Amino acid sequence: MGATLNIMIKVKFLLCVFILSSCSISKELRDERKSWNFNRWEKEYKDRAFCLCVLKGYENKEIEKILWEKDRSFYNPLGRAIFDKSLKPVIDNEIEKIRLDSINSTYPEDLKGIYQKKQVFNHCLKFYNSKELDKLAKKERENWKKIPNILDEVHKEIPTY
Repeated sequence: MGATLNIMIKVKFLLCVFILSSCSISKELRDERKSWNFNRWEKEYKDRAFCLCVLKGYENKEIEKILWEKDRSFYNPLGRAIFDKSLKPVIDNEIEKIRLDSINSTYPEDLKGIYQKKQVFNHCLKFYNSKELDKLAKKERENWKKIPNILDEVHKEIPTY
């Protein structure tokens, strides 16, 4: 009886070790996450949301083209490959809010030239600082943890990276 109890304890111990080791992430993945600043992804996600909001908020292809060409902030391989999928519907919703705000804002004729414009930057800045975006970034973190190879995801979106 003592021998079987000893064997059972050893089996349970080995089973626990096996389960714990199979649940941990590999050293390669840890190193890759470190090289991509995984601990800062929530902030980078919010930064990307702000950039997309500004980029798309004017709803003007010429402005969008100039921003892409002149400002490196808008080119973010990690953002394009990983963040943009979940941000697209959120940004579309924010663009709709900007559009509605512009439509609902009416001013007297003499003030239209000054005030009757879109408030893209202000709106996007408020969105950046919103609790809604904070919650979304925290929620997305769980999805990011499931990514087995970050560079593969980037290469899917940007093959030349």
